[in-house]
Amino acid sequence: MTFENRERRNLKFVSTLKHMLNEILQKEISDPRIGFVTITDVSISPDRKHARIYVSILGDQKKHEESFKGLNSASGYIRHLLSKKLQSRFTPEIEFIEDTNPGIKVEEILKEIEHEKKGNQ
Repeated sequence: MTFENRERRNLKFVSTLKHMLNEILQKEISDPRIGFVTITDVSISPDRKHARIYVSILGDQKKHEESFKGLNSASGYIRHLLSKKLQSRFTPEIEFIEDTNPGIKVEEILKEIEHEKKGNQ
């Protein structure tokens, strides 16, 4: 398998993983500690055995801490639910990481798009 094919398959896997995790967090997790959580990014190891899930949490510092504790305590259950939905040989170990400033990423993406538009004209 070429590098490009592997990279394309990993991107598709990350997209599927992000979609399924969003669905699980919205519909199947009922931990009252978990507030309004948004998955901002997902990165996986090359062997797909470890996944870092970057989340943005809405609310004050106390809400952040409680939601993050709830996510970490539910990570095993989330992985279990994910294993039922994924059609993959492995279900990755999940590590939640708080994305403290997703606004910066949005600004970088918008600047990149603007730069590409100027280059195409």
